[in-house]
Amino acid sequence: MDDLKAHQDLVEVIRKDNGERRALKDAKLGTHRIDVRLNEQLKFTASFGGFSFTIDEPTERGGTGVGPPPLAHFLAGAVSCLMTQFQKLALEKGVVIDSMKTVARGHFDMRLGGAFSDVCYDIEMQSSASPQTIKGIAQQAELMCYAHNTLRKCVTLKTNLTLNGDALIVGN
Repeated sequence: MDDLKAHQDLVEVIRKDNGERRALKDAKLGTHRIDVRLNEQLKFTASFGGFSFTIDEPTERGGTGVGPPPLAHFLAGAVSCLMTQFQKLALEKGVVIDSMKTVARGHFDMRLGGAFSDVCYDIEMQSSASPQTIKGIAQQAELMCYAHNTLRKCVTLKTNLTLNGDALIVGN
């Protein structure tokens, strides 16, 4: 009973949040603040609210090797933002996603002044939902994801979505 109530409360919070976002007609600015502190060599501690995480470089690049490098955090943030939107929309619509995992790859020019040329997400999902339902969620998730919308303005984004082992979206 408690699990059902907690699930219902979660769905209600998501419906409210998504509904408020859909109702916005004018821009509304949001802010996230991340504080970053140098520890030693190329090792940093970042904090957000009551959470903290380590950013570092491997020892062969001068770091201490105790945390992921900055670009790993960048890609993890972008893909987890998109995956969060998938799950929020699925919960809102009563769609069960049994499992979801993504491999994110960012290709970049390593020269001075270089930048990412593209970011590719390979999403594998297991669900009893129809392919049309999952495609609809995928389209909405991209629209709801701030990271995705930011990146698509400056870099090629490719999403490959597999549902129950079958290719559903390729190179969108």
